[in-house]
Amino acid sequence: MPFIPNHGEKCDIKNQIMMGDGVAIKLAASQAYATDATSTGVIEGICRALDIPYKKFSNRSDVKGGSTLGSISSALLTMRTVDVGVPMLAMHSARELMGVKDQEALVRLAEAFFKA
Repeated sequence: MPFIPNHGEKCDIKNQIMMGDGVAIKLAASQAYATDATSTGVIEGICRALDIPYKKFSNRSDVKGGSTLGSISSALLTMRTVDVGVPMLAMHSARELMGVKDQEALVRLAEAFFKA
């Protein structure tokens, strides 16, 4: 079933992330997200080694998208940062909706990261 966004004019139809895709690694050329190439490589390496599903996501480069607190906090801290999470419908609403398997993938990733 195709995903129909609330704001189709801001959606890149070729770069969609869906519930069930696993962990989402958020990237932005504008650096609206804190993720960089090094941190992406670490997360991808863990996901590949442990067969944890993941997908990279980036906003359209010609339309201003949202941001996260990650880029603000990473500017104040001297550590690598990655914006990672799970796909979600109705973010910031009273009833957010996400996939159980995506949450399981995020838990496995976090456990592996902190054991390394």
